[in-house]
Amino acid sequence: MLPVRAAGGARRLVAGLVDLSILLVTAGLLNWGLLALVGVPPLIAEPRGFALLLGLLELDAWALLLRSMPFLGMSALYFALFWSATGKTPGARWLRFRVIDERGSPPHPARAAVRVVGLFLGGLLGALGWWWTVLDIEKRGWHDHLARTYVVKDA
Repeated sequence: MLPVRAAGGARRLVAGLVDLSILLVTAGLLNWGLLALVGVPPLIAEPRGFALLLGLLELDAWALLLRSMPFLGMSALYFALFWSATGKTPGARWLRFRVIDERGSPPHPARAAVRVVGLFLGGLLGALGWWWTVLDIEKRGWHDHLARTYVVKDA
């Protein structure tokens, strides 16, 4: 265990929302533009009112995943590059915490990539991998255990 203070779940959640906002504006718009450029038809034929809500319930998960692949790929690149370069995404920088490895350095790019995969998988399983930070004494999620990383407060 490192002699540092772990960043708590609330701080990490807010930073995640900041990063998600950045990604929605950047990667989300790029994803939408790519789909429009390729000419992919909309998933929901009538995107208004109650018909939209019913259409959301009938969506094919595989089709939704395929259409969001550019967004997911850009998101993975965003996190892996920030974590391996500085240990901080813009959200983490704002809330003053960072991702480190056992030596206290930003994770190696391969380790950051493993952390990204673990982050996505932990989110797919009902966010159980993320909720694990509440139960863990070191406040580490499944993705942190998988990549052997820690999320610590900056001094």
